Amino acid sequence: MSNSAQHRLAMVLNALGDNAEDVARMLQFGGWRGHPSDHHSCPVALYLRTVVTDAADAAVDSSKAVVHTVDGTAVRVDLPPAVAGFVVGFDVGAFPRLIVTATDDNGDVIDDLER
Repeated sequence: MSNSAQHRLAMVLNALGDNAEDVARMLQFGGWRGHPSDHHSCPVALYLRTVVTDAADAAVDSSKAVVHTVDGTAVRVDLPPAVAGFVVGFDVGAFPRLIVTATDDNGDVIDDLER
C-alpha cells in the first residue's frame, strides 16, 4: 500500500465537502445513491468506485474507506470528519434522497423484497 495511493484516496474523500450536508449535496448532485448500513453500496463507496480510476471495489464504514485496486492492492484511509458524519447520518436515514428505493415495473415501492 503506497503512501501516494493513500494520499490520493484521502484527497478524493476530502473533495466531497466540509460537513455532512455538503457531502450529501455533492453525492446527490453526482447521482450516487445507495443503501444504508451496506458497506459496499453506501453512496460514498459508489462514488469511490467511480472516481478512483483503478478501483475494482470499495467499502466504507463510519470510520474508514477501503479501495481494492485492479492490481489487487488494498488502500485504506480514515474518513475525514465530514464524510464520517455523512455515513453515520446516512445509515440512520438522515439523507433520504440518497437512499435507493426498490420499485416494481409500475414505479410502486416494493415493501417486501422477499416476495
